[in-house]
Amino acid sequence: MLPCSTIDSQRRVGLLRCRYRDFLYTPRHAEILHLRRKESIQLTARFAAIFVFALLIIIPVWDGVYDARMWGSQTFMMRLLVAGVSLAVIFNRAVSARMRRHFPYLPMFMLLLAVCLLSLLAPADPLATQRMFSTHSFLLLGLVLMIAIMPLTLVEAGILSLPILVLLGIASQVTLATGFVALEMILAVLLPLAIMSSLVQFYRTIVAAQEVAFDPLTGCFTRAFGLEMMRVTFDNAVRKNVPYTVAFIDLDDFKQINDRNGHDYGDRILAEVGKSLISRFRLSDMVVRWGGEEFLVLLPEVDTAHAEGILDRVMTPGLASLGAGKVQRGSVGVAERLEDAIAMPQNLIDLADQRMYDAKRRRDHDDMIAGELSGRKTSVAADGRAMAAGKSAQPGGGPANQPLN
Repeated sequence: MLPCSTIDSQRRVGLLRCRYRDFLYTPRHAEILHLRRKESIQLTARFAAIFVFALLIIIPVWDGVYDARMWGSQTFMMRLLVAGVSLAVIFNRAVSARMRRHFPYLPMFMLLLAVCLLSLLAPADPLATQRMFSTHSFLLLGLVLMIAIMPLTLVEAGILSLPILVLLGIASQVTLATGFVALEMILAVLLPLAIMSSLVQFYRTIVAAQEVAFDPLTGCFTRAFGLEMMRVTFDNAVRKNVPYTVAFIDLDDFKQINDRNGHDYGDRILAEVGKSLISRFRLSDMVVRWGGEEFLVLLPEVDTAHAEGILDRVMTPGLASLGAGKVQRGSVGVAERLEDAIAMPQNLIDLADQRMYDAKRRRDHDDMIAGELSGRKTSVAADGRAMAAGKSAQPGGGPANQPLN
C-alpha cells in the first residue's frame, strides 16, 4: 500500500491505494481516480483515432489505394469502414456517453476491432498489394503502442488485447498477409510490453491522484480535490433528485490558541481534529480541509434534519483535547440543495459558510450574556490565564505545549 500519513486506509471507501488486487479490476476505485483514468484513456483513444484516420488518408499515396481500379475493391471499402470508426471515436460518437462513463476503453476497443478486421479480410482482395498489407500492419502496431500509454487495469488491457490475440491465433493456423512487416513476431513481443506499460501508467495515475487528494497534516481531502468531488457528487444528486447537504465547520478561537501556544501545537490540534472528523462521519461522507482551521463536509443523500443529528453527534464531544479538561469546539453552518433551492455547488458552500459565521456570532453573543449574568469571565484571555496558571502549578513549570493523547 502507498503510504499516506494520518489516514485510516481501512475506513475509506474507494481510497486511492495501490494493492496488487487493484491492478486487476476494482469497480470501487475512488471516483477521482476513475475520472482521471477515464479522461486519459478517452484522450488516448482519440489521438489513436487521429493517427489511424491520418494514416488512411496519407498512406494511399504510397500503397496505391487511390488508384481508380481500387475504388470498388474490398480493401477500399474496409478502409472506409475503419475511417468511419476513427471519425466516430474522434467526435465521441462510437459509443453512448453512459457506456463511455462506465467503460472508457470501449472506443479504443472498437478501433482495434476495426483495424484487426481490416488486417484479416484484406488478404481476400485479389487487388491488394504487399504495400497495402504493410499499411495495415503499421496501423495495428501504432494502436498497440497507444495501449502502452493508457492507465489500464489488467482486465481492461486484456479486453483491449482480445482482437489482437484472436488475430494472432488465426495467424498461427493460416498465413496472414502482413506485407513487409513481421507482424506476428513483433506483436508477440510488443503486446505484453504494452500491457505492462499500461499497468505502470495505472500505478502512476494512482500516485498522482493521491498526491493531490490528501492534506498531509490532517488526513482530510484537499480543497481542490473536494471541489472536484463535490461537482461530481452534486451532479449525481441532481440526476437522482435526492438531498445533498454541505456542512461548514470553523474551529472556535483557534487563532488565539495557535498564537498563544505556537504553530506546532496548533498543527497537532488540527491533526487531531482531522482524525476526529474522519472517524466520526459515515464512510460515504467526505471531510475536506477548506483552509486554515476551516473544514467542509459533504453529505450526499442527507437532508437537513438528518445532517443536524449527525453533526450534533460529531461536535458534542469536542474535536480535540486542549488539556486541563478543555476541548476544541467548532461552529457549524449547514445548507441543503433541495430545501434551500440551490442549483450550483459553489452557492451551497457560500450559504453554509454564511450560516457558520451566523452561528459563531450567536455563540459569542450568548457567551457574553452568560458571562455578564453569572459574573464569570469567558473571554479567551481568561481561558489563557487559567491554562497558564494550571501549567505553572505543574512541577518545574513546563512549556506551554503538551503532547496530545
